[in-house]
Amino acid sequence: MMRRILPFLWAMCAGIGMMAQEITFNASVDRTSVATGEPIKLTLTLSNAPMNSSIAPPDMGGLVVVQGPFDQNSFSMINGRTSSSVARTYYLQATKPGAYVIGPATARVAGGTINTSSIRITVVKGESGTASSAAAGQGQQKDPNLFCTISLSKNKAYVGEQVLATYTLYSRYNRLDAGDYDLPKLDGFWAEEIDLGETSWAPAPQTVNGIAYRVAVLKKQLLIPQRSGQLRIAPMKMEFRVNAGFFSNGTLVSITSNAETINVLDLPTKPEDFIGAVGDLNMEVTVAATTVKANEPIDLGIKFNGRANLKLIDTPKLTFPSDFETYDPKVTDHITVNSGGMTGGRDYQFLLIPRHEGDYTVGPLSFSYFDPASGQYKRLTHEALSFHVEKGDGSAVGISGPIRNDVQELHRDIRYIRTGDLSLEAKGAHLFGSGAWTVGMVAPALAFTGLLLYRRRREKLLGDTSGMRRKGADRVAKKRLKDAATALQKNDREAFYTALGKALEGYFADRFDLGVAEVTPEKITEKLGHLEDGTLAREYTELMADSGMARFAPIEGKGRQQCYDEATSLIKRIEAAL
Repeated sequence: MMRRILPFLWAMCAGIGMMAQEITFNASVDRTSVATGEPIKLTLTLSNAPMNSSIAPPDMGGLVVVQGPFDQNSFSMINGRTSSSVARTYYLQATKPGAYVIGPATARVAGGTINTSSIRITVVKGESGTASSAAAGQGQQKDPNLFCTISLSKNKAYVGEQVLATYTLYSRYNRLDAGDYDLPKLDGFWAEEIDLGETSWAPAPQTVNGIAYRVAVLKKQLLIPQRSGQLRIAPMKMEFRVNAGFFSNGTLVSITSNAETINVLDLPTKPEDFIGAVGDLNMEVTVAATTVKANEPIDLGIKFNGRANLKLIDTPKLTFPSDFETYDPKVTDHITVNSGGMTGGRDYQFLLIPRHEGDYTVGPLSFSYFDPASGQYKRLTHEALSFHVEKGDGSAVGISGPIRNDVQELHRDIRYIRTGDLSLEAKGAHLFGSGAWTVGMVAPALAFTGLLLYRRRREKLLGDTSGMRRKGADRVAKKRLKDAATALQKNDREAFYTALGKALEGYFADRFDLGVAEVTPEKITEKLGHLEDGTLAREYTELMADSGMARFAPIEGKGRQQCYDEATSLIKRIEAAL
């Protein structure tokens, strides 16, 4: 109702108050000397005219209208005196140098006409390579007063090397309301969102081609390419409503940023001890104790620190003595992601339990990473670790789960006491040939044979780390999916999709003994393409892409529960099919 009444009230007030006001009509531009490709803002202002007045556009004299017209109405009443104006705005551009004349504009007012003066414009040859000209060169930029750019910290990188992508908005509008937007597609990248807090305009304007723009950084992403070749970052599409006011809904403007391409170089031939790290890395090795008793736990810690793709480091492969019982390491991250890159560290805590006394060694330790600055592999080393294991007290140590939580001592309580009737033999009864004699003779031989077979099988498994990794893929994936389920219950969106992505990538890497960086759509198709006529490969690739996009997209395509159920089902189907 108010929207219907307001124009009527405005017309009444304007009609009464403006009878004594002078009617004026003027034309103005924001500048008279520009370069080719730069925008010119032309404003036609009609003041104190009746509501039925109209404005006819001028002859632009060869200048191209790239946006507009936009109308903005204003009305004021001070001490009973009213005034009003209508400002009509055009944005013009020249395609070549020269002298241009914008002809007079005409307003029809109360049966008569009013004309503006003509305006002369000088256009010189413009420079290339600026943000605005680059956007225009893409054929995507429709409004020279509003555009978005994607800029990269580098356009050439190695697989696994960090690249910073910055999305920046440039605007000359006083009023700008954001609408829908489409995030760029990032095929072939591991992406980490950088928290910028609330988006705001920079305190000082930025000059582009001699024009001052308000600037806001919309988002920053840390991109880590996962395969070599020309990887493309698709344009970002956005909608804005500009010049919306009390009497106007404004105009809907759609913009599209530039696209970017990164030339990704493959890593040189990888050494056997390569752990997948690319960047600058150092290592620290810690051991809680080197002299222990049999069946007592040993904590072995390996810490990688530096500026690198820390979240993509593979678990270091160690060779342990066959008398050592080992478990999957506990992994702890203390990683920071900001504009400076991914920094901090990742800790691996190994639990070792020696079962027999003696002197043992682990190592020497050797792990390689790739340094993109020098274009070479560098090696982190540590001398062999020596352990002296003394005779234990006969108790065993049990571990709950693949990663140690608590160490429990078993068989330290009261021995088992048999209850019920007892069968007694008279003193002096013959043992030879009895059932007890037979069992006593045969059982040790069987036990020795069983122990020998067990030792041989265990040594074989310990030597086959790849086989153990493949066999444990399903179990490790279930643990990671539990982390996703916990995040789902807490309604932590980013943590959920991060855990889900790690579960999917980690399972595939473990199942086929690959590095995380090797988990690509092509590799998934290679390994799973023959299963269920390619359905498993397609669904697995799509789910990984969906979970990666959902981490940063404003709207989730699928529900989180659906993504979780699909991941669980896919892993079960793969295990059943292999």
